Amino acid sequence: MKERFQRLWRAFANIAIIFSFVVNLVLVLVLILAVGPLLHLKTTLLEPLLSNLDRAFLGLGETTIHTTVPVDQSIPIQFDLPLDQPLALDFELPINQDTVVVLLRDTAIPNTTVYLNNVPVRTTVVLPAGTPLPVRLNMVVPVQKTIPVQMTVPVSQTVPIKMDIPVSIQLGPSGLDPAVQRLREVFVPARRLIESLPDEIRLR
Repeated sequence: MKERFQRLWRAFANIAIIFSFVVNLVLVLVLILAVGPLLHLKTTLLEPLLSNLDRAFLGLGETTIHTTVPVDQSIPIQFDLPLDQPLALDFELPINQDTVVVLLRDTAIPNTTVYLNNVPVRTTVVLPAGTPLPVRLNMVVPVQKTIPVQMTVPVSQTVPIKMDIPVSIQLGPSGLDPAVQRLREVFVPARRLIESLPDEIRLR
């Protein structure tokens, strides 16, 4: 009985060894057959993908945005404008009005005809000083004068502004460079791992 059990155990052990060898051989073959496509995937997909991502992040930091910003609003302006310069005047001043002229001294009017008892008499009339004379002025007076102007003019105005402002923004110097560098550093370990893998397996 004991010998029979030992024979069965040795037979089972032999079968188990053969089965284990066959399974290991199959696993080795599967691994060998699978490594080739994986390494091919490394050179055709993973390395180009990581390189393209790195170039894309680098290009993002070097990107410049060109656009036009429309401005349509009113801007209040308030300041004091100092003036210190001569002002040249050159114009014609029309005068058309009634006024009263007062004589400063006795004024003689010779060859004046006066009527005495309805009889015309030529004589000299003397108007005493202080006599008011109503006068109608109708004339054009040329004005040519340079006057000094020294004053401060307060300016308070609301100016409507409507214009298009061209804008050019470099994303990197505007604050995007640190974020781009952090994104590139995220993929550094993956790139190093992929680059450390062999491109192919050579069986000798």
